[in-house]
Amino acid sequence: MATIKEQIELIRIEIDKTQKNKATNAHIGKLKAKIAQLKIKEEKAHAHSKASGGGKGFEVKKSGDATVALVGFPSVGKSTLISKVTDAHSEAAGYAFTTLTCIPGVMEHRGAKIQILDLPGLIKGAAEGKGRGREILIVHVKCEKVLLCLLQRSLGRG
Repeated sequence: MATIKEQIELIRIEIDKTQKNKATNAHIGKLKAKIAQLKIKEEKAHAHSKASGGGKGFEVKKSGDATVALVGFPSVGKSTLISKVTDAHSEAAGYAFTTLTCIPGVMEHRGAKIQILDLPGLIKGAAEGKGRGREILIVHVKCEKVLLCLLQRSLGRG
């Protein structure tokens, strides 16, 4: 069976060989749609192959009974939380992107060992790879649970 790239190339050759006129417009449109579907399939296969590694700094050996990823924007308290509830130390500071890699910690609760992962904050465009977003999202997919962390700021009355 031909690879996805080979299938796309064969379809492009067919499009090039097809005479362009009103009668063939629908056929060419279907071929272009098939190329688009193959590209989506290729992207999914590429993302799945990257999921096995996760990228530098994101390769974490699973441990414990469950794995929980801390999800949130930068500077919402994920690092503080993991430092308080596990034996891990994740640096927390007053600026965004203090955490640049995955910081694992283990928490024990009612006899269960729960691995908690502190990950860099998600930003707009993460799904397109901005801010190492794809690497971060791949880790989220591999976890059993995801904990959404939101920052509640005081309104400063007075």
